Amino acid sequence: MMGKVMSPGFIPQVRASALQTFMNVARFVRLDPYSLLRQNKIRPEDLEDPETMIAASALVKLYEDSAAQSGREDFGLLIAGSRSVGTLGPISLLLRYQPTVRSIIEKVIGNMKLLNDIVSANVDDDGHHAMIRIEHLPGFAQRQIIESTVAIACRSWRELMAGAWQPESVHFRHSAPTMLNTHRRVFGCPVVFDSEFDGIGCSSASLDLANPWSDPAMAAHAQRFIDMLSHQRPTSSVTEQARQAIFLLISSGNATKEKVAENLAQHPRALQRMLSRENTNFGELLNEARRELAMRYLNGSKQTVTDIALLLGYSTVSSFTRWFTEEFGKSPAAWRKSSPEDNITKVTAKAA
Repeated sequence: MMGKVMSPGFIPQVRASALQTFMNVARFVRLDPYSLLRQNKIRPEDLEDPETMIAASALVKLYEDSAAQSGREDFGLLIAGSRSVGTLGPISLLLRYQPTVRSIIEKVIGNMKLLNDIVSANVDDDGHHAMIRIEHLPGFAQRQIIESTVAIACRSWRELMAGAWQPESVHFRHSAPTMLNTHRRVFGCPVVFDSEFDGIGCSSASLDLANPWSDPAMAAHAQRFIDMLSHQRPTSSVTEQARQAIFLLISSGNATKEKVAENLAQHPRALQRMLSRENTNFGELLNEARRELAMRYLNGSKQTVTDIALLLGYSTVSSFTRWFTEEFGKSPAAWRKSSPEDNITKVTAKAA
């Protein structure tokens, strides 16, 4: 991880419920769950209370280690496949009584900090087709946690709508695994790899399907309870919120200071003043996002350099190549041909 990936003193966390099915899944793929937990400095007793908050970095590494040691590229999906909406905790009560899928998703987005500190999302809806873009903080965007997060979203929204809502497609920036059986079973729709975003596609009309369990009075009671819980968790810094907004908007070409400020309900000048108080600025955050995404696309997808340039907001391949070479000391094509060890050395040297 390089640059200002997170604000000083901010340690991203996730609810221990993310590991509720870990023990059984680990045994299913013939792993020793206790050994893996120890390796990643997670105490088994922390899994007993789903409301316990654990370090997000430990959970992400645990998922990746489990996938590598078991040889199961679908490990994150196996974790998600047996989780119900109830494992989301108190927020599940609020979601249960919302009137439509759209309002369910809006409540998830608005209360994400009750679930974790590393995921953000937004909805791009043109009136015909909607894309729910799901982003992870820089340094946490690994295959297993990304696929698990998207799968949990699909599973939860289906369950809340008694199966009436279904995704039209699921998207991942990374390339396809060797076997797709689990992906087909879990998602039940086309899965697009080497995509421009991580997330879910569905019709606009499906977002407005009526929830059979909708109850305004119960939703209001649940909201008051959630509001009480929200005040108990620290709010992430403006830097973190701006960084998440940039990641959400960049692939659609909207990662401008004005659009990011709009996403955060701020005037652009006000946003810049707030960022200055945290010793950063919009240009630095945009550059960090481009660095993170450039490495992810080049390392984990089959996107062409031309496509990557466009996804990162460059109008020409030459301008992207020039920027990339200045940042990493080699061209995008040379980066892809180099060994991961050599590339890590380049990144480390740049950060130093």
